[in-house]
Amino acid sequence: MGMLANYMMIDEEKLDRLMGLDSAELLEEIEELDESGAEVYDMDKLWDGLHFLLTGASASEPIEGNKLSEAIVGIHLFNEDSEDFIACIEFEELPGIISEMEKVDIEDLLQNIYFSSFKKKNIYPDIWIEKNNEQLKNELKNEFFNLLSFYKKAITNKMHIVVSIY
Repeated sequence: MGMLANYMMIDEEKLDRLMGLDSAELLEEIEELDESGAEVYDMDKLWDGLHFLLTGASASEPIEGNKLSEAIVGIHLFNEDSEDFIACIEFEELPGIISEMEKVDIEDLLQNIYFSSFKKKNIYPDIWIEKNNEQLKNELKNEFFNLLSFYKKAITNKMHIVVSIY
């Protein structure tokens, strides 16, 4: 199956509840929220590729203070000792991330990208081959705009974001 990235909108009460949980409880609670109808954006496996496209680095090495890195991996890690990656972006932090995302010329980035560089840097998943060039570019572009739209909706609804990658 692989490592998938999900972005979930949650309110203040749910965020506060998540903050006090250990790793196992946190994962269980996130899955329950997902099943109970929380609004979720599923980026599937392209999270590392989009992070690399936007920042030039793998998401396994988040760039502190870089809004584009934070857009993909979140800002506040729930538990550094966990095998699962779960972080959050608080409502007040979303405008800065959205602003930076809106400055990105995704067409320009994609026009100048070589997927061999993704492969060379071991960007997850192992799909980065030039023969799939146009398909991969379209998928990355769609993920970028879908995530941006999701974040704008979160702002409108005054929601926080929980990022889970596992």
